[in-house]
Amino acid sequence: MVHIVGAGPGATDLITVRGARLLKEADVIIYAGSLVNKELLELAKEGAEVYDSARMTLEEVMAVIKRAWKEKKEILRLHTGDPCIYGAIREQMDAMDKEKIPYEICPGVSSFCGAASSLGMEYTLPGISQSVIITRMAGRTPVPDRESIASFAVHQTSMVLFLSAGMLRELSAELIKGGYPADTPAAIVYKATWPEEKIVRCEVKNLAEAAEAEGITKTALIIVGEAVGQKDYERSKLYDPCFETEYRKAQNPEMGEACGKAEDEKTGDLRQKEGRTGRLYVVGIGPGSAKGMTGEARQALERCQVIAGYTVYADLVRDEFPQKEYLTTPMTREEERCRMAIACCLEGKDTAMICSGDGGVYGMAGLLLELAEETPQVEICVVPGVTAACSGAAALGAPLMHDFAVISLSDRLTPIETIWERVEKAAAADFVICLYNPRSKGRPDYLRQACERIVKYRSPQTICGLAKRIGREGEETEILTLKELMEAEADMFTTVYIGNSSTKQIGGHMVTPRGYERKYFSGKDA
Repeated sequence: MVHIVGAGPGATDLITVRGARLLKEADVIIYAGSLVNKELLELAKEGAEVYDSARMTLEEVMAVIKRAWKEKKEILRLHTGDPCIYGAIREQMDAMDKEKIPYEICPGVSSFCGAASSLGMEYTLPGISQSVIITRMAGRTPVPDRESIASFAVHQTSMVLFLSAGMLRELSAELIKGGYPADTPAAIVYKATWPEEKIVRCEVKNLAEAAEAEGITKTALIIVGEAVGQKDYERSKLYDPCFETEYRKAQNPEMGEACGKAEDEKTGDLRQKEGRTGRLYVVGIGPGSAKGMTGEARQALERCQVIAGYTVYADLVRDEFPQKEYLTTPMTREEERCRMAIACCLEGKDTAMICSGDGGVYGMAGLLLELAEETPQVEICVVPGVTAACSGAAALGAPLMHDFAVISLSDRLTPIETIWERVEKAAAADFVICLYNPRSKGRPDYLRQACERIVKYRSPQTICGLAKRIGREGEETEILTLKELMEAEADMFTTVYIGNSSTKQIGGHMVTPRGYERKYFSGKDA
């Protein structure tokens, strides 16, 4: 039998009882010499053969195993930590399966658990982080594209990084790019649980500098996330006297401070008492349907306690997130809505300000960043979305393949003279023009007026398009000429596209050629 054994993170007394017994009984020991504490070999019986796999290939390891198996010897393959995490054991097991050599795995204490014990931390703090991501940076050995550090960082949960100590500048950049604030707590644990263990606490932005100051270049785990700070967490329900379990009845909520504190946590009051400020996410929810929302936007909404927004937009996500607290105001009360969202953050609640399309395109991102100057302790995170210009263009075909200008015809915040000047200059420059807010009850003829200005520079037969209720029930598109557009029906849920001099209709699609040279090859030329 071949026993694949986890040696634990480093300390000799952290190997499991079973692992120590198997080590004592083994006739042949193949151990990962670059990582396993060599003091463990003192447990080996006299006469045992010992091989250091750090100097061996898989083929050489298998040669030893095959010979020893034929000699009916007990074989032990000793890996660092737990062999199932970065142990490269699958290829060994496949090779043994091919040779019909039996084996079993004895789990070990992983170094990510040893590092947590050294830091005195819990990875899964209620209200802070309920997940742990174990990964590594891509280096000489690649990782799948879908598992990039930046893609995982979107979750902002506890993350443990193996095999990355030599790439800390790149790691910091990827973590921040993905979503971790630069001041997110971090720790570097060198040789966790070994006698020479070293712990460095820092922030995501200065991981490289902190490691350089201590001369750490390898054999270290990187831990990042708010849980590293071990504060501002909620009380666990496991031992909450007000929470009923299979083994314990809930106690009277009037029993005193303990239940009172638990009730405070349910409403977020505990966070406020402990001084935690919530984050404010400006979330673009896309054109309207749930499937049009980006994964990053959905994750932001999931992590927030409060969703704020224009009443119509809130109704678009309410069925998806029914458990959230909602703050809504009607049109024209944007500043009030933003201040309400900031106030929620000051109460310790993570809050999402939702915007149709993208929050930075005629959305609330700019106003919130202006207002946040008054409350610098509230961190603003802008989460992009698919704006109507892009989603409507996709429905029509490819009208935005070349340079284009996006102009809103709403004069509520912009003087109408300025709007008409922009329309005319975009028309004169032969931009494809995308019009938002083309018509409302208060300005029923603005679309016609815009067309009258554009036709001075464009042919009346210029190809145009309408995209209505994009991504929502009743979505429809229409391709028409500039002359026809002057009298077309459009409303606040319509996005208008006015082609340039090259735009054409191809089948049922509106297309603005980019100018690629098209070449046709016969089979032999290709």
